Amino acid sequence: MDYCIVYTSSVTSLLSSAELDKIRHQSQLKNQSLDITGILLYFNGCLIEVLEGPEKAVKELFKKISHDPRHSQLIQLYESPIRQRSFPGWFMGYKSLSSSEFEQIRAIIPFVNNPAADIDARQENVIITLVQLFYKNNYRN
Repeated sequence: MDYCIVYTSSVTSLLSSAELDKIRHQSQLKNQSLDITGILLYFNGCLIEVLEGPEKAVKELFKKISHDPRHSQLIQLYESPIRQRSFPGWFMGYKSLSSSEFEQIRAIIPFVNNPAADIDARQENVIITLVQLFYKNNYRN
């Protein structure tokens, strides 16, 4: 059974597109080698990240992240074994997406089409619900 941790944090300084690209590239390579999937959303210095994969690998990665000096106000929102991954095959999906990647995220996270839509509190997948709440609360036109 896989494991999941969802956290949110603020960065100590705003990240440029180049810095986000570098983080994404490094994370994709590392996560693929560890069989960790997930998504990172970044808005104006705030982020939420979903980490999914083998329990030991996810916990060790989260421990490293929690000691990363680029984060402040890190809050773990969710931690639990999971029956299936919410982002299978995504070694690091993140906000700045190409057109084809955006179509993939649109299929997985339908609220991207309408960020103002009400959140279904009865939704079974708490992970997607947490990401949706973050997206709705931080969305900027």
